[in-house]
Amino acid sequence: EKLTGYYMVSGNKARLLYDTARAEEKVLRQAGEDLISIYIGIPFCPTRCLYCSFTSDPISKYPHLVDAYLDALKKEISGVREIIEQNRFKIQSIYIGGGTPTSMDVRELSGLLESVEIAFDLKALEEYTLEAGRPDSIDDDKLKAVKDSKVTRISINPQTMNDRILLNIGRSHTARDVVRAFNLARDRGFGNINMDIIAGLPEESKDMFMHTLSEIRKLSPESLTVHTMAVKRASRLKEEIENF
Repeated sequence: EKLTGYYMVSGNKARLLYDTARAEEKVLRQAGEDLISIYIGIPFCPTRCLYCSFTSDPISKYPHLVDAYLDALKKEISGVREIIEQNRFKIQSIYIGGGTPTSMDVRELSGLLESVEIAFDLKALEEYTLEAGRPDSIDDDKLKAVKDSKVTRISINPQTMNDRILLNIGRSHTARDVVRAFNLARDRGFGNINMDIIAGLPEESKDMFMHTLSEIRKLSPESLTVHTMAVKRASRLKEEIENF
């Protein structure tokens, strides 16, 4: 009633929000006060997408910073471990995202995964995700390194399966590359793969979005994440900048 009456949300959307909250409640109840989740960010990508608002830059532009970043990250991981041990926390989930962690080479990626597994007690771990987001950053050697680690879930993120839109948003791969990377991961034995897509990309029609859904259904990933583009009116954005 509050969604429809106060926030003026349509009945169908209000029901969807309510049903989603009820479904998530089952998961949230599993998180006790001593359980925590850890996010590890890698600020490098093959290219920077048109819509990206994350702290991330093309790895080809800053290859000299990768080792220094990883050294600093490993020190932070060590510090976080001390906090966890002092508070007797248990780690329920780990997510390595970015950026695109697999934009690093296999040596750098393997070193990071090894550091995580040495530092943290993973006995209570329920899910350990590595974002292998860009298909143009995935090869068999990297997938083997990930498979040899304790990672239980990877995410391969096309955002769209329409080549023209991929080109428009600054992605240096095609929909065929997404299929190749996905099948390569399956062949390597990954049985828990997520895929990300974005609704509302510039110049992408409803039919094109439905095409993306159809193509992803053929691959049958274990989970699908759907993001939406947030667009502000230019006048409103100008006002916010002036008031900053």
